[in-house]
Amino acid sequence: MTRSFHFLFKFVIPTLMSMASLATPVLDRDAAPASISIRNSPADGPCADQSLAQTVYQGFAGTFLAHVLNFHWAFVDYNSRQSAGPAFWTFQGPVFKAWPTQQTSTVPLFRMTTPTNSDFVFMVGTNAQTPPTKSGFATSTGDIVAWVYNTAVCGSVPLMSAVLAAQSDHYYTADPNEHTALLTAGWADGGVVAYVLPLSTS
Repeated sequence: MTRSFHFLFKFVIPTLMSMASLATPVLDRDAAPASISIRNSPADGPCADQSLAQTVYQGFAGTFLAHVLNFHWAFVDYNSRQSAGPAFWTFQGPVFKAWPTQQTSTVPLFRMTTPTNSDFVFMVGTNAQTPPTKSGFATSTGDIVAWVYNTAVCGSVPLMSAVLAAQSDHYYTADPNEHTALLTAGWADGGVVAYVLPLSTS
């Protein structure tokens, strides 16, 4: 089956770094998921409009053994544009809510990939023009997946990463029980990536 890897609907980054992939924690934050205190008070400052937040899904590519985050329409669009089946991305369900465009008090969540497209990590940037950097991964200003919070404010919850080093795979969840179960199964703690709205947000 022929695949034109301009990576698909923006999954492959045009400029790739030459370093090999290392499955290491994305962000080393001091607080463990269980100890995070969510603030939702005037001290938080202005909050983004929750009614504008949309659901972010997780997909899995069996070809690369890699998980990735995006809005539902992006997975649908790419899978439907393939020249032949089966679907490249398998849905693994909704993960959290975030904003497709910049909102008050939010920061960009960037997608980063390895030169072989075999692993993806997600990191926040200070602004849309300044992508974060991570050894072995590359990104560009066009790889913003969503807009999120950088701290636990406005009813947000931690988006956590778990790392399966044997497969160079990163998995993302806002469910502390799921995260704990993966660590018990032998995955490494990838830390807190960002702060997002829970799926139960109306």
